Amino acid sequence: MIVIFTMKFRGIFLVLTLMLSLSSIVQANSISIFGGSYDYDDDNTSTLYGLNYHLSDNAFSFFNLIDLNPVIGGFITADSASMFYSGFETNIGAGSIYLNLSSSAGIYSNGDGKDLGNDLQFKSEVNIFYNISKESRLE
Repeated sequence: MIVIFTMKFRGIFLVLTLMLSLSSIVQANSISIFGGSYDYDDDNTSTLYGLNYHLSDNAFSFFNLIDLNPVIGGFITADSASMFYSGFETNIGAGSIYLNLSSSAGIYSNGDGKDLGNDLQFKSEVNIFYNISKESRLE
């Protein structure tokens, strides 16, 4: 499958690349690459590819109840819909397996995909991580 990058997505990709290259200034704990189905319960189901940049070294405590980490990311679908977002995440659990919960706000472009009605969108994720080693994990 060949994905044609629109001018808008090229700009988003450029910003993501710039953010990743700043790792010497802002220490990042990890980068996750993901894929899956977008809008899976509708007639507009499409393949989705994305990247998250987890800034665990910049964590802060929210009322001493939960530790929040900044996260920056983006995705594109096979229908050229794309989103660039930033928000916060937290990890629940310890050991090899744990949950990663995140909530973000970002700019969405529907391309040839589903029209969500507004460029400003909110996104939430629930991920299960499995630590393979100290340097690697499976999502």
